[in-house]
Amino acid sequence: MGISIVVQLLVLLGLTVPVGFALGYVVFYYFLTNGVPMTNLVQTIGQGINNFTFLAVPFYIMAGHLMNTGGMTNAIFGFANALVGHIKGGLAHVNILNSMIFAGMSGAAVADAAGLGMVEIRAMLDNGYDLDYAVAVTAASSTIGPIIPPSIIMVVFGITANVSIGRLFLGGIVPGIMMGVGMLLLNHYFAVKRDFPVSNFPTLESIGSHFRHALPALVLPLIIIGGIMSGLFTPTEAGCIAAMYALVLGVVTKEISFEDLKKIALETMLQSAQVGFIVATAAAFSWVLTFEQVPAKVAAYLTQTLQSPLALLIALNFIYLFLGCIMEASAIVIMTVPIVMPIAVRLGIDPIHLGVLVAINMSIGTLTPPVGIVMYVLTEVAGITVQDYTKAMLPWLGLLFGLLLLFILFPPIITWLPNMLM
Repeated sequence: MGISIVVQLLVLLGLTVPVGFALGYVVFYYFLTNGVPMTNLVQTIGQGINNFTFLAVPFYIMAGHLMNTGGMTNAIFGFANALVGHIKGGLAHVNILNSMIFAGMSGAAVADAAGLGMVEIRAMLDNGYDLDYAVAVTAASSTIGPIIPPSIIMVVFGITANVSIGRLFLGGIVPGIMMGVGMLLLNHYFAVKRDFPVSNFPTLESIGSHFRHALPALVLPLIIIGGIMSGLFTPTEAGCIAAMYALVLGVVTKEISFEDLKKIALETMLQSAQVGFIVATAAAFSWVLTFEQVPAKVAAYLTQTLQSPLALLIALNFIYLFLGCIMEASAIVIMTVPIVMPIAVRLGIDPIHLGVLVAINMSIGTLTPPVGIVMYVLTEVAGITVQDYTKAMLPWLGLLFGLLLLFILFPPIITWLPNMLM
């Protein structure tokens, strides 16, 4: 029965049924045909989102919208351009640096792509860059968003796996920086090869002016990480503080009007409801799999087949990369982590190492068809076909896969910082 449930889900996803509805239908059909009381279904769905830590998700979503509307993205863009715009391929460097800074505020790849993407692509086109290259750089750099803390997917993983979200956040810092540096180096290669344009060399006065304008936005990541590390507030409370900080800053600078607030509130509610619905139905689906003893059977098979932590990690990353191409990240985490975590712990894999690897896989999944949300956002914004987008993304995906392999082979890249500070 367990296999048939999974097959039903894959068929529905193949028919492009939205993930939440596909999960809900499969679970409802199972309860109906197996005589399980419907009260159990309601309770399971409710328990799926009845978690204090999950409150961080809508707060981080709101913080991203507030910063986009409040002019923080333009301030970050101006400061990054003043720093590296004069280097060969400067605006593409600015694009990547923007994402590294913005990653410390929004926690989501799509917030980066939707917020900074339009500004960055337009600026690159105005300065002579090819459209496909501008879109590829914007898409690739947006993957840093869920890795450098805060990270919405790490919050979901921490809740599901019952591991420290603070340690997960710290574990993402070094890989996120390495992803950014790797993209800067790849962009430099293409900039020299294609003779990309450069901006005028900035004056110290210009750099100082842009820095002062961007300083309020630059302070926010320090507040989030510093507060969590010092114990002043939890990751959930950090999301609330991030949203409140962005709101106050937008009101003080008069960048956010009352009409903007209504629109931001509506968008936050819609996106939070979408994520919450997927999380709730995925929790019910996870219950069904557990009831059918699928986790135990999969664990027994993997334990017998894969005897080393490295073999298991490589296999899991292939699985997560595949799932990331066809499903939404939160649903993947909630459905698979209860199965995977006991096996990983049994083989001595650090949960923080695994959690950050899962976040990176899910982040890469936002770039790839058929359900890559960043891909859809940017192809829509830029008016580029999926085929042209995919062709332009190949070198950047190669870089990301190479870095992912490096993080798999050398766990201390991820675990060193949280072990040292916490």
